[in-house]
Amino acid sequence: MPIFRLEEDTLIIAQETNVEFEQHLETWLENSPWAVIQDELVLWIDRQPSAQNEEGTIFPDLLGVDSEGNLVIVEFKRGGTPRDVMAQLLEYAAWANELSAEQVHEIADTYFEKRDEFRGKTFPDAFREAFDMPETDELPPFNQKLRLFVVAEEIHPRVAHVCRFLRTSYKIDVSCIAVSKFQTESGDEIVSTETKVGDEEIVTPKTRHQRTSQTSRWSGDIPVNQVVWETVQELTTGSLNVDFTLKEVRGRILEKYPDFNRSTADCQLYSDCVNHPSRHHYPGGTDRYWRISRGKYRLYDREKDKVVKDSK
Repeated sequence: MPIFRLEEDTLIIAQETNVEFEQHLETWLENSPWAVIQDELVLWIDRQPSAQNEEGTIFPDLLGVDSEGNLVIVEFKRGGTPRDVMAQLLEYAAWANELSAEQVHEIADTYFEKRDEFRGKTFPDAFREAFDMPETDELPPFNQKLRLFVVAEEIHPRVAHVCRFLRTSYKIDVSCIAVSKFQTESGDEIVSTETKVGDEEIVTPKTRHQRTSQTSRWSGDIPVNQVVWETVQELTTGSLNVDFTLKEVRGRILEKYPDFNRSTADCQLYSDCVNHPSRHHYPGGTDRYWRISRGKYRLYDREKDKVVKDSK
């Protein structure tokens, strides 16, 4: 899909270039954890960890956790995706599936010691900060589910077909993301991501006699920002003096819409919160909320509230 730059009412095409090295793409996404999964944030806990299995040592490219404590495994491939990429990814999954919560903590703490932005922080501290959780909230159970991602410049149709089959028939949460890099005439570099597999509903596996009911992500006709806004209005009755928490918003939405993606609600609130430190990752929001402290908000008061850069 071509990318254009708008110049004086004319669309100027940006030239597509190759992602030069697999390590470049890996570094970009390691430094941009909001860019892998649309409308979600990932907390990376290791890059190419040395993992042991029956045949020796394997090295998953990126290992992370999402806001629900699920493990996220990302495998990068330069250029296209060879057929054996799925065997490689499932090998990583088999290893990660055996990790205990304590092992997840240990892996994260070791990784954080090597990253300046996390140095001195424990895994619980980093998790609460990343996902806007108050200190009083309990951490979720970790590694209850695996989420697998193949990221490459080109997703081969055979690989996409296998991933789609695993996702729709055997409830394996696997996604394929194609990455393209463009350069404008002025030298600006633009990176585009496109989900090739991952939007399909994950269903329960077939049994011998029947297929059980589907569990789907949010698919309603009401826009996400409207769902979040109406929920906040219910919680605050429109008053600027009533506080609400992210946890309350999620809970109220899930009561109405059990299939709603909680991470989508989180990111929408970040986008609409004028002083949230992650707002710049989710552009296009409406000025609606004010962050009081971690996980705690109220409605935005245009007369009273002044945004301070790098507000925490």
